[in-house]
Amino acid sequence: MVTRAPKGIDSDPSGPAHHRLPRLRLVVVALVGYGLTLTVASDTVYLLAIPGVLCLIVVVFVSVRSFLRRPFHVPTGFEELDQRRVVRRHRAVLLQRYAMLLVGAAALCVVPFWVDVAVLYPLVGVGVGIVKLSLYSFVPQLAFLKRCSRVLSVYEPEFRAPVRLVMGRGNGELCVRVGEGEHSTPTMVARSTVDYHELPAGLADGGWFAGDTALGGVLLVPGTGEILCLFPQDVRARANECGRAGPERRAKAQRAGLDDLHRS
Repeated sequence: MVTRAPKGIDSDPSGPAHHRLPRLRLVVVALVGYGLTLTVASDTVYLLAIPGVLCLIVVVFVSVRSFLRRPFHVPTGFEELDQRRVVRRHRAVLLQRYAMLLVGAAALCVVPFWVDVAVLYPLVGVGVGIVKLSLYSFVPQLAFLKRCSRVLSVYEPEFRAPVRLVMGRGNGELCVRVGEGEHSTPTMVARSTVDYHELPAGLADGGWFAGDTALGGVLLVPGTGEILCLFPQDVRARANECGRAGPERRAKAQRAGLDDLHRS
């Protein structure tokens, strides 16, 4: 189903300011770690290869996670919002990123044997590590989109404004409140496939909320198509609200899988 955003909503995505990796420092650590790894061929200082391997593991973990979880935009076009298309585009971007990592990992595994240069052999381990860590991050991201799609199949998105940032949680998640008056949500934990350290651009003026105001749901960012799942920060208050809800409301929340959003 296609719904239109109110006029005046800025749909021009201007990437959100977020924490940037100290790339130069990461490169230095990678080079030092790689150099230490090469000492495995030595008869005297071969034990230095252990911290070298640990350095490479840290670099691969940080790099892969940063690459897969950096914010991105999936423009919806003009002022229209098609939630099914947004989810498909979101999934396509994730698949593209994962494919890029697989290609890079394959090159790291093949090139050392192809050129038969011993000093390049540690790159094989790096390539294998990239594949494993990519799967570790990628599978939960796809599961997240599946849960969001389930919510959108049950609840019709409604435009809610404003969206207020309560605080950042320091792990890429935000605490927000959506709407005002009787349509205002309690403080919600906002989680996505990417890491946020402040509200995505354009969301302060409002976003498309699909779900139950008190039990959680999905928030779509106008213009950029970014997806955030919301679940109440106060778990006890949510349980009390669920107990007071009527059978029809509870059944609808169960069909949408709102109880599973905190696992996203």
